[in-house]
Amino acid sequence: MTQILIATNNPAKQAKLRWLIDGLGLEALTPVDLGLNVDVDESAPTHRQVAEAKALDWSQASGLLTIASDGGARVPALGASWNSLFTRRAAGPAADDYDRANYIVSLMREKCGQDRDITWVEGVALARAGTLLGGWEYEGAIGQLVTEYDRDKITGGFYFPALIYVPRFGKVYADLTPSERDLVDDAWNSLRSQVQPFLATAIEASHQPV
Repeated sequence: MTQILIATNNPAKQAKLRWLIDGLGLEALTPVDLGLNVDVDESAPTHRQVAEAKALDWSQASGLLTIASDGGARVPALGASWNSLFTRRAAGPAADDYDRANYIVSLMREKCGQDRDITWVEGVALARAGTLLGGWEYEGAIGQLVTEYDRDKITGGFYFPALIYVPRFGKVYADLTPSERDLVDDAWNSLRSQVQPFLATAIEASHQPV
């Protein structure tokens, strides 16, 4: 069975990347499984390029087929005061998930109606042993930022699910069922439609005799 490294220690991202490759017969490993710790330069200007940097560095360290991602929220109403690339770092390097949630909620305090709309952009990349195989980036609608949030809904290594109200289902993203999430995760659904066939072909090619 082909092994693939899920290049993140974030439980929420690990779950999403496992979903992305589900059904391909891969043995998914995490950095903890391999005892690896890699410090990646994340200064690239797009989420796809950051994901590619992660995939390259982690695959070089592990020698394995590797999948990595990088994503963030785009908030059009905030203009230059918000950068999706800094979704996790916007509140400062020492911030925890509650600090991050409070920061974006405070920035949006005076916004109303469509000005509270948020989209999500996600980049994903595949690499093997330090060689980039492919990279993708998609953006999709997700919902509106809440004015107040339930702290108990911030779980699993990511804070945004507790902050996004999804009008289609009348509840915050954190309360959606798995099938409901599949319907609203536009960016991830687009990525899955590209990554799955690409990865399946790459795996098949790697098993062909030279």
